[in-house]
Amino acid sequence: MPLKEKLINGIGYTAITKYSGVVISLINSAILARILSPEDFGVVAVAMVIITFFGIFSDLGISPAIVQNNDLGKQDLSELFSFSIWLGIVLSILFFFSAPLIASYYQSTILTHLCQLLSLNLIFNTINIVPNALLYKNKEFKYLAIRSFFIQFLIGIIAVLSASWGAGIYALLINPIVASGILFL
Repeated sequence: MPLKEKLINGIGYTAITKYSGVVISLINSAILARILSPEDFGVVAVAMVIITFFGIFSDLGISPAIVQNNDLGKQDLSELFSFSIWLGIVLSILFFFSAPLIASYYQSTILTHLCQLLSLNLIFNTINIVPNALLYKNKEFKYLAIRSFFIQFLIGIIAVLSASWGAGIYALLINPIVASGILFL
């Protein structure tokens, strides 16, 4: 397949993934907003902002380096993967044990438990950096798009069902935690 065609396909699949994800997220959020309270969304939003901050440290430019570097061998990739595992563990532990401080600052006791649960998301996302970068490097845009769409769709259904069955605020954690876990598997 010529480079131009690969580029067009990559852009198309990336756009489909991005915009279908937005649509699924909007529908999911609209349904969850009818079931859960605004306070639930606010507390989870605080936790998500903080985990995003921790997530910034998880990549460290590894993903773009893998995609751009053509000289990486199996040993290099293995070492990067091992590094990402250890980095994920360290960041997750830091986030887990900083949860009481975060909850204390925001004067929200439930935030401790939410942040501790979200530490799972941090480790899964960090461990996924190398495999995902390899998929991008190998231009597996169609696979990435299909995988992303089905995971978002499935997780959206699970979150809505969980909320309607009484999971409360924890239904909002299903997307980040379970999606990253499925991607890890």
